[in-house]
Amino acid sequence: MVEADLTFRTESEGGRTIPPGVLSGLQYRPHIVVGDPNQREAIVGADRVITEEYLGVAFASGPYRILLGQPIRVEMMLIYWPNLDYRKAVPGVTFTLREGGRIVAQGRITKRWTEPWEPVEDDE
Repeated sequence: MVEADLTFRTESEGGRTIPPGVLSGLQYRPHIVVGDPNQREAIVGADRVITEEYLGVAFASGPYRILLGQPIRVEMMLIYWPNLDYRKAVPGVTFTLREGGRIVAQGRITKRWTEPWEPVEDDE
């Protein structure tokens, strides 16, 4: 789980209206791409395939209503951890929030709770 400061883009910036209540209950499941928060479109290779690393998230909590263009604090689950490498999703990194190739928000991770689990060895 990570906490992040997030700003959804206005429609004129390529964003879209976000329905009330969607940022809780793990119902909204976009992706984050660690990198420049000012990026405006996905990076596509010559074969028309997106070349960036998409990390799946699900929103656990956030404001009921979202004002586009205004920063909010959210909590997101790293939904494919530990089967997907989320090492880049650490406090301080910036990212864009994606719905497919569409960039709908940008943010910065402020806190991370999920840490790799390692079994404790028994001394006996």
